[in-house]
Amino acid sequence: MVLSEKVNDDNPHDNISTKEIFDGDDLLAQREEEALAHITCPKAREAILSRRRYAEEIVVCEMLLKQWQSMYGMEGGDELNDTELEERRRIVLCYAAALEGLGRRRDAVDALRLCLGVCQEAFTEHEDSDTYPLEEQLDVSVALALTKLYFKDNRKERAFAWCNAILQKLRNNKDCCSKEDISDAYHLGGWIRIHADDHTGAYELWMEGRQAVPDCKTLNRQYRKRACWDDINEDEVTNPLLLGEGAHGDGVYNREEDLEAFVVPESNRTQTPALALFSSETQKDELVFRTRQPVLTPDECKQVLNEVEAFHKDFRNGKWGTVRHSSVKTTDVAVEDIPVLRPWLRDLLRTRLYPLVAAAYPTLADGSTPGDMGNRMRVHDAFIVRYDADRDGSFSLPEHSDTSAVSFTVALNSGDDTFEGGGTWFEALGNTDKSGKVVDADVGHAVSFAGPLRHAGYPVSKGVRVILVLFLYIEGFSYGSYLQEYMTKHAISCCQQNDDEKEEKILDSGEHQKVRPSGDMPGGFVVYNQTVELVGMLNRQVESVLD
Repeated sequence: MVLSEKVNDDNPHDNISTKEIFDGDDLLAQREEEALAHITCPKAREAILSRRRYAEEIVVCEMLLKQWQSMYGMEGGDELNDTELEERRRIVLCYAAALEGLGRRRDAVDALRLCLGVCQEAFTEHEDSDTYPLEEQLDVSVALALTKLYFKDNRKERAFAWCNAILQKLRNNKDCCSKEDISDAYHLGGWIRIHADDHTGAYELWMEGRQAVPDCKTLNRQYRKRACWDDINEDEVTNPLLLGEGAHGDGVYNREEDLEAFVVPESNRTQTPALALFSSETQKDELVFRTRQPVLTPDECKQVLNEVEAFHKDFRNGKWGTVRHSSVKTTDVAVEDIPVLRPWLRDLLRTRLYPLVAAAYPTLADGSTPGDMGNRMRVHDAFIVRYDADRDGSFSLPEHSDTSAVSFTVALNSGDDTFEGGGTWFEALGNTDKSGKVVDADVGHAVSFAGPLRHAGYPVSKGVRVILVLFLYIEGFSYGSYLQEYMTKHAISCCQQNDDEKEEKILDSGEHQKVRPSGDMPGGFVVYNQTVELVGMLNRQVESVLD
């Protein structure tokens, strides 16, 4: 509070002064507003205000922590009650979040570790070797905040080890923290395994988490996905117009006769980690395949498109949405959202596409196989994607790699009279100048490729192109270690894998913009909605000591 004396000017004969009371926070806000008056960019103003608030939180938290330590000692001891422990937790979580907000992640990590009663961080050769509290002493909320920082710092092994410690305590005592923390722990645990290319482990954790927190929307979504693609629903029957007796309906493929293979040139092999997923003896440097005969007839494709359009008309007001965030506009829909297409895709996978995988990729890096007729294959994601060059500008997809062992595209319409351009560009199939190669497919034909292979959706220059896109994993096959070993052996860094600075060429487009051989503009990116959810969880706001 600020008291200010003021003379009554309305009545100069009245010598009685009045006192106005001003709120200090209001005065501070007023001065901040005056100081920021010359900054017109809303994001810049927000960033400045956030940094000021973080700095203020750090000062207050440090004062409160000193008071705490003077009263209870560094670790507090066993005599603290739940209210006192909760107060320390609130201060430390706010302190760590403020440090992280100012880019002081190392200090944030040390603050959390100190609260957990473990030593300051030791950087060892083996990231999974660390000191952990006893299970009964582990504060899940604080440990979870630490695990999130390790994950954001791309220290996967340490994040994995701390997350395992958290989950072990939750399995024995689900009442030790909030439902939100339990949901976050399982959500993050699954993503740690996804980043290690262990899809089987990720879904097992998400299913376990859904049982622990049945009302968590994120975990429920993963549960519904597995139920959709893995469980047999006798009430869902494929419309025969969607999948008849087309090519390869018997599931028999001859790799040499039925598939056109694209070989990674020798000059690119040391820079193509995707080769590590499969046996070099049987794979023969072939990572991309195109069917010689269609897996769907033109009539079947037309019927699928009719169902997709009917779904958007009936349930989406005729408007397409997206499950991705990209540097360019994208339009797509998850197949699981369209009920009539669920049994269709299950049958298409079982009778035609899974057997194709078994023929194209016969032996995995661990010596096992995708299974008889590809029965070890599982769906990670399935989309119908629309590229529309004329109406909404969704004509391409930037360079990226998929979170999958094997990916598919199946062309659902013909370019003869509906579109021009398109196809999938693969960097590894080009020459040493990284020009790459575009692999296209006629209506009903499929293109399969190793998911870690860097690729892009080549621009559609005219009309509308619609494709089925599938991300598949192999049950029980975790391939992250094989990729890492290959990258270490050939001195490939993660930065090289995600490098923006590719060779560029000038296209005669009238605007003379610099465009990559893939058709991607510099700085292109693809981020899926699930990743956006992950980022939101990692950066979930904590209670501030200032509020």
